[in-house]
Amino acid sequence: MAKITIYGKTYSLKSSSSEVSVEEAAAYVDAKMHELAGVGKKPPSSDLAVLAALNIAQESLQLQKKTQVKDQDQEEKIEQLVDALENELHNFEK
Repeated sequence: MAKITIYGKTYSLKSSSSEVSVEEAAAYVDAKMHELAGVGKKPPSSDLAVLAALNIAQESLQLQKKTQVKDQDQEEKIEQLVDALENELHNFEK
């Protein structure tokens, strides 16, 4: 059970993720909330939480789209290599 603090409030929770620690994720959310709080007047923490979640969701979706494009590019290159190898094998068999 981890104790984390986000925007001054402490939470106790468990995480099943082995790739990113709950403390690391909490620190990221906390930083986003503080970043948003520093702009203009200070909105309620619930509003900051929603804005932070929206910003983090946008970042996540951008990364997913970049990954999909990279994956597509790699698949196309692999298909081209397979085609080239098949052509060479076909020519070799003649």
